[in-house]
Amino acid sequence: MRNSSAKCLFICSLLVTGCAADIFGKTYVEINSNLSAATTLTVHCKSKNDDLGDHTITSTRAWGFKFRPNFFKTTLFFCSFAWPNEFHRFDIYDENRDECTECIWTVFPNGPCKLNETRGIDFCYPWKASMQLGRKPLM
Repeated sequence: MRNSSAKCLFICSLLVTGCAADIFGKTYVEINSNLSAATTLTVHCKSKNDDLGDHTITSTRAWGFKFRPNFFKTTLFFCSFAWPNEFHRFDIYDENRDECTECIWTVFPNGPCKLNETRGIDFCYPWKASMQLGRKPLM
C-alpha cells in the first residue's frame, strides 16, 4: 500500500509538472542599445539559479534569452550594464512587474525602456540606485 501511494504521488507530480510546463511557457527577453552608434554596451545578467555571462550589444546588434518562469511567480533576472565611464544595474525581468512573454527593452543613458507590441516605448525606468542593489557586482 505504501509503495503504491508513493508511485501515485510520483505520477501525479509528473503530470502536474508537465501541465505547468505547458501553461507557463517560455518568456523571451531582448535587450537593445540606444547609446551612440560607436558605443559598445556590455551586459551581464543573472537569476538566482542562472548566470548568463557577459554579452556585447551595439546599436545594430541586440541580445536576448529565453527562460521558463517558475511556478511561484517569483522569477527575477537582474543585469549590470557597462559602457565607457558608466556602470548601472537594473532588474530586466521581475515577474511581479512584467506581464509579458516577449519583453523587449531598449537601453538609454538614463535607463532602460520597455517596448510595447508595436515596438514603441511603453514605459521607461531609472537605473537602480546604489542603495537598492544589495547584490554582489556581476562584472
